[in-house]
Order: sequence, then structure tokens, then C-alpha cells
Amino acid sequence: MGSNGTEFKELVSRMFDEYIINEMPAHLLRLHPDTGPIETIELVDRFSLRSYYETTVNEIREDGIVPNAGEEWEAAILRLIREKIQYAILSHRWVDGDSETSFQYMQSKVEVKSLDSRVRGLGKLYAFCQKARNDFNCSFAWCDMCCIDKKSNSELDEAIRSMFRWYRNAHICITYLQETDSMDDLAKEEWFKRGWTLLELLAPFRMKFYGKLWAPLRPLHESKNDKCDSILQEISCITRIPETDLRSFKPETNRVQEKMVWASHRRTTRVEDIAYSLIGIFDVSLMVAYGEGRRAFYRLMEAILQRCDQWEIFCWKGSSSLYNAALPADPSCYHAAGNTGDVGGEEQMNNERYIIGDKLFALTNHGLKIKVLLIRVEKVHETVVEGTHGSRKRLGFSHGVLGDVELTCMHSKYEPRHGAEWAFGVIDFWQRGDMSGFLDPYRMSHPYTAFLLSYHPNASPDARWRKEMTEDVVHIRPQRHIEDSLTLLYL
Repeated sequence: MGSNGTEFKELVSRMFDEYIINEMPAHLLRLHPDTGPIETIELVDRFSLRSYYETTVNEIREDGIVPNAGEEWEAAILRLIREKIQYAILSHRWVDGDSETSFQYMQSKVEVKSLDSRVRGLGKLYAFCQKARNDFNCSFAWCDMCCIDKKSNSELDEAIRSMFRWYRNAHICITYLQETDSMDDLAKEEWFKRGWTLLELLAPFRMKFYGKLWAPLRPLHESKNDKCDSILQEISCITRIPETDLRSFKPETNRVQEKMVWASHRRTTRVEDIAYSLIGIFDVSLMVAYGEGRRAFYRLMEAILQRCDQWEIFCWKGSSSLYNAALPADPSCYHAAGNTGDVGGEEQMNNERYIIGDKLFALTNHGLKIKVLLIRVEKVHETVVEGTHGSRKRLGFSHGVLGDVELTCMHSKYEPRHGAEWAFGVIDFWQRGDMSGFLDPYRMSHPYTAFLLSYHPNASPDARWRKEMTEDVVHIRPQRHIEDSLTLLYL
């Protein structure tokens, strides 16, 4: 693309302004002076970042724009702008005894010599700023302890919804591991068990891990970026996240089951943060409303479903959402898939020729609208099983092609009455045309997945199939070919 010098400068200036306003944190810490020991720490807004880097960005020349393969010309300009604007960002976790350094405290320029490093919050803040300056030559830094005006609902809302981008755009993410002395301690670190730190692990392109005495776990002269180091192998083993995702994660609404498994054993102090911490990972928009409790996760699933067409999103077990029986209560309902990876020839042919499952499922005001391959089964026995979380019902089902299947059911608000009908609603059938689906016994990579459904003919006026909660994901293996018309359900 060609243009005269004035037009090019105006384009760069416009893109620079848009990047600062839309992609940078609302407030950052300015470390004074630019060289030598830090003397003062000043809380500034994003426009101070603009003023500081304006001269540097204006040095971008049109003849210096060299797009990468497949990169648009303007995207190449934006990449150069990103490379020039540098700030460090802190990833850590709050521990008992931490004293929060408030936004209001930092609003007046703070003299470093007046900081009381014995106060945990201030000590951590100053150590982070020192590493940002000394190890990565950054004059700006951001941390959640003092860079968010939590008295402003609009700023808190923006911070939560933008958090993934702020960590992604950082020059370096400095990660402080409170309980780690060396690589030998890494697997025991609580940082890997917190909800927000999943985002902070996946979003940055550059990270550096520091132990509890602020010594880097890997020497700086060996690695300035631990995302390009062998430490990722250890982190992948701890988190069960593939190294490719740790290096360059792309936020999307695909692979929902797998990503929920990553979050399934993590904790947050506020129950709403279970959902809010996943907003950026799935790249969805969600209004922040503390006080809504578990409804937040339901709204997250609602937002994901609007852009997801993969049946694996329904591969969960345990407690359902209070707001829809077809959706899980939280990420802990998801577990790693047990695929063998052994795909036979006929299965591969079917995968290539046919659609798997319903691609048009959607949440409606009448429940989850989804097509399944309905297989009616007969309940042959029922026993009550006592457990630590109360009683469960162990149900046995029989079908000529599926054989005998036993499942443990949890309490349901639609407790099956005498005379209820039962069925498996297979969700990963192969679809032939618009109206029929089939199951093939030669499928080898994994069994078929289904909902356990009950129908209560006397539940007038709302008699319909309902999904039952089960302690395990329902899997079936047909002994011969099954084909039938698909059934539209509202769950």
C-alpha cells in the first residue's frame, strides 16, 4: 500500500490512539527516573503512556513496514506499535496477611524511600517494580493491587473484561510464586490452583517466573522468557495444558470441554470469579455483576453456546445449573476425555462424510433446543446408594443392542415417578441428511456420549423428556448398527 508521508503519519497516529484507548490498562505505575534506581512510583492514566511513547511511535516509517506472511499492511503497523509500547505486568496470588496497596494510596507520587517493605503488599509491589526495571528495562508497570479504582464500577468492569488483553499486550509478565524456592517445589505451588492465574498463564506471550525470594527460577542469562524454555514441560505436566497452548494460546469458543478441565480444580474467593476469569479465555462478552452468585457461570455458558457448535460442550457430569438442567453448575463438572486415539478406517470415513452431532443447538426460553438420536431403554432395577454427599440411586437399564448399562443418578427437581419412561439421547451421532442419524459399532476411538432422559406422561401440562443428573458421563457402545430419525428436544 502506498501513501504520501502526511497520510501515513495520520494513519499511524490514529492507530496509536486507538491502541492506547482500547488495549491499554486504564491506569499504570510510572517508575521514575527512566534509568538507575527507582526513586518514585507514580500512578498515571493510559494517556501518560501515550505521551511517553508518542515520539517513539512517530519514528515508524512507511518503508520500514514489512508484513509477515499472510499479514495485512495495517496489521504490520499495529505490530510495530505494540512492540514499541512496553509495560510489565504482575501475576501473583493473595495470601493471608497481605495488605492491599490501595488505588487511593498510590494516587500521590510515592517516594520509594518511604515505602515500608515489611508490609507484605508494599514489599511485593516494590520487588515487582524493581524486577520490571532492572531485569526488563520497563518504565511502566501494572498490578491488580493498586492499578484498578475499585470504587468505580465502570473501571472495575472494564478491568475484568479486558484482563486477558492487558496480560497479552504486556512486554513481560512477571510471575511471583510465593511458596516456591526452586524448580523442585513447582508442583506444590498454590499459584497453579487459583482461578485468575489460569488467564495469567495463558494470555502473555512472554513470562518470567520468580520464587519466593524473588530469584528467577531459571537464570536470566539463560532465559528472559520462560515461555521459550524447558520450564514449560514441567508446567504442562502440572496443569495438563499442552505446551503449544502455553506458548501461544488463542482465545476462542472451541474445545470447551478441554478448557473447562484446565479450570476444573482451580478456586476463586468470589464465586462469580469462576466465570469472570474465563471471559478472556473463551473470548466472550459478559456483564460483570458481583452478587449474582452461580448465575454468573450460567451466563458464561449461555454466551459460549451462542458461538459454539461442538457437541463436546455437553460432556459433563454431576450437578446441573440451577437455571438449566442441560448445563453444568461449574467447571468442576468437566473431566478429561478418555479417547484412545485409535481411529479405524470406517470411523475415519464416517468422520469425513458425515456431520457429528447437532450443529444447530441453542438456548431458548423453553430450554436447550437440541436434536438427539433417541434410544428408549427399559429400567430393570433400582437401588439406593448412600454416600458422603447423601443418597444416590443406582439404576440399571437394558436394551437389545446396547446391552446392560448401570448409572448412578443424583437428586433431580423432576424426581422420576412410578411409570416414568427412560431413554438415552445420543449427542455425537453421525448425521445422515437433516432428519436421521446413526451409530456404528466399528467406532473405536471412544464410546458414544448421551444424556440420560426421563419422561413423565403425567407431568401435564409440561410433559417432555428431561435430562437427569448422573455421577458419570453417560457412554454407550452399540453392538450393531443403529439408525433412526432424530428427535428434537427442549431440555
